Amino acid sequence: MSYTYTNKVGTLKEFLEKIKSKAIRVPEKVNRDYLKSLGYKSSNDFTIIRVLKSINFIDASNVSTQNLKDFRVNSGEIMARALKKTYSELFKIYPNPCERSKDELEDFFAGEKTDVSKTTLGYYLATFNTLCEFADFGIVPVIPKAEVKEAKKIVEVAKVTTQLPSGVTINLNIQLTLPATEDATVYDKIFKALKENLLS
Repeated sequence: MSYTYTNKVGTLKEFLEKIKSKAIRVPEKVNRDYLKSLGYKSSNDFTIIRVLKSINFIDASNVSTQNLKDFRVNSGEIMARALKKTYSELFKIYPNPCERSKDELEDFFAGEKTDVSKTTLGYYLATFNTLCEFADFGIVPVIPKAEVKEAKKIVEVAKVTTQLPSGVTINLNIQLTLPATEDATVYDKIFKALKENLLS
């Protein structure tokens, strides 16, 4: 998958901060003329446009999307959802990629390419890390695949256990070993799955 970057992360961060803090209104379009009106006149400044497109904050015609409008009100959740979608392959490898090391992220963005320079990789990382600063994954938790599989396994066992001939009454004593995590939503999802599949 192809990803994009800006070599002016300072401009990207400043622009997002202005939207978040309501220092500026959400524009109809984020194009070169608009950026110039904000004082961003360098050709390097204009590279933030492609980044905003990649996270669906503006569309192919540079028109502001609902994501950008909602970011103004609920920045953490909107950015977290945008990153999970745009960098979905990265999230499959690392449940919390914003916390990974420089080397790990460089390996991911380099992929199988051998002609990516260290400078370009630095731009990829700087862009991703800048966007991560605005994301709140506590609102949109990333649950490790192993924990999701464990919940499904429990539900499948419960289904088999309860498929008995009619008229038979049994008492079940189910003991669960829950994954160690500080994210309470993980447990909520497990118990919700049990309720829907075992008690329904």
